[in-house]
Amino acid sequence: MTPEMVLAFVILIGALIVFALDIFPVDFVAFAVMILVLALGPVLNVTPEEAISGFSNPATITVLAMFILSGGIYRTGLINLLAQQMVRFAGRQEMRQLTIVMLAVSPISAFINNTAAVAVLIPSVMAMAREHRQAPSKLLMPLSFFAQLAGVITLVGTSTNILASSLSEQEGFGSFGMFEFAHIGLLVFVTGTLYLLFVGRRLLPERRASPEITQNYSIKEYLSDVVVLEDSPLVGQTVVNTRLREQFDIHVLDIFRNGQKVAHPLGDRIIRANDILFIKANTDRLLKIKDIEGLAIASEADWPEPHLLSGQRSLLEVVIGPNSSLIGGTLQSTHFRQHYNCVVIAIRKHGEVIRDHLGRVTLHFGDTLLLRGTAAAVEQIKREPGFIVTEEIKLEEFRTKKAWLALTIVAGVVLGAAVGGVSILITSLVGCVLMVLGGCLKMNELHDSIRWDVIFLLAGVIPLGLALERTGGAQFLAELAAAPAHYLLPVGILAIFYAMTMLLTGLISNTAAVAVMVPVGAATATTLGFDARAFILAIMFAASTSFFTPVGYQTNTMVFGPGGYKFLDFARVGLPLNILLAVVTPIYIYLLWGL
Repeated sequence: MTPEMVLAFVILIGALIVFALDIFPVDFVAFAVMILVLALGPVLNVTPEEAISGFSNPATITVLAMFILSGGIYRTGLINLLAQQMVRFAGRQEMRQLTIVMLAVSPISAFINNTAAVAVLIPSVMAMAREHRQAPSKLLMPLSFFAQLAGVITLVGTSTNILASSLSEQEGFGSFGMFEFAHIGLLVFVTGTLYLLFVGRRLLPERRASPEITQNYSIKEYLSDVVVLEDSPLVGQTVVNTRLREQFDIHVLDIFRNGQKVAHPLGDRIIRANDILFIKANTDRLLKIKDIEGLAIASEADWPEPHLLSGQRSLLEVVIGPNSSLIGGTLQSTHFRQHYNCVVIAIRKHGEVIRDHLGRVTLHFGDTLLLRGTAAAVEQIKREPGFIVTEEIKLEEFRTKKAWLALTIVAGVVLGAAVGGVSILITSLVGCVLMVLGGCLKMNELHDSIRWDVIFLLAGVIPLGLALERTGGAQFLAELAAAPAHYLLPVGILAIFYAMTMLLTGLISNTAAVAVMVPVGAATATTLGFDARAFILAIMFAASTSFFTPVGYQTNTMVFGPGGYKFLDFARVGLPLNILLAVVTPIYIYLLWGL
């Protein structure tokens, strides 16, 4: 073992230790590794250009482009529409709920970044659990697992796949096509899905989220007036038949028609156009109520200057302070809308359910108002001494009319790479430009949609694999891994690399595990005379499906808190799945790809 090789291994082991201890963010550690390789380049036989080549690597640029494409899909509301339908069709049976979660997240995760899909669907899954009195812990871990399983079907399903493909090309074995390994990925997906539906669900813990977690996902209840629009599907239906309460967690408390309250009980009352419904709903439902069932916030529907509520709007939650001039008055008597140039879209009174028209509610100290208006109006409210600002809520604006265009662009990116013979790098970058030019995504949203921590992680770990290769460290590890070849079947050697990558991914990060293992796997395959791409596939599948720790994959980390999980919950449900896939995936590759 040469001194250069020893130095490369010291950097590798040191990076793995710091990754596992979680002392610093993984992207910072990767960036520090890149700086170390840059500084020690002459010893490691890596040029300065090669040390920073991670930033210009096709994998890094392609992943960046996929984040932008995912942002375009998100901003047009396509994922939210799917999430609404998920809540609508989910029944009370756990098997049906899991199937709905699987059907919702899988198509997105196969073609759009699975981390973005899980982030958007978490609130909807929690709403579904709340509606059917199901523990969120029964649904959120499967949401993460289904997203990972679907991500291995196509090249663009995860950033790990793209990185592995790029490293394969860098090693001289060529990149992977869009659907080149889809037949194996589908088998992995089906295997994992059957486990989760019939075995894994019985191992899931039943835990309820804490109140703090509940509030983080916007399920604080408010009281609000909404108007039934002319083209609303609610027109002509009874309150019971609309199933607003069952499907959308919207409780109709009163109906006002032509200024008069409709007599109770409301269940059999026919809803008419322009009726005003006095409802109780959570923040998430309230903000999306027009998209749900043709309803609009009443205070906005008759706003005299609609342009004040268009474009960049802000949402603010305030509590009426002890010295507020609003105390004892109503929104009408105090001329709130004209005075503050914004609308009150909801009122929440602690411990009291009020059943009067929103504008006639007598305001008291401690009442919470949900306000919407321009950024300037909200800033004025924040300066008022009579209000206590408790939360400024980010209000998402979706361009639903652009949804078809965003879907067409993504389809073009996928088809261009799959059947057009064009590199995914080129098609994805063209797609990003079209997203902006087509109005699906604004420039500031383009910047916000990029996960810069992932980009820096990719750019930082790529030079580490290069240093191992240049110093001969990869070949040294390959020879060690090849030693059991004398008494193991070829598929057994493949399984060893799968297991090694699986363990590394569970302890550090999936991208770091791929960057370290691909050069070693390729060198081992070459030494033994096997197909290097088969070994790279095994490494890629192992790194893209990590279930047994909450830190092995980003989606696991995302559901850890909301689901109220403990660390060992992932081991109980995910470790058997990881072991199952560690056995069957090498077999699938051996039989369908060959060595």
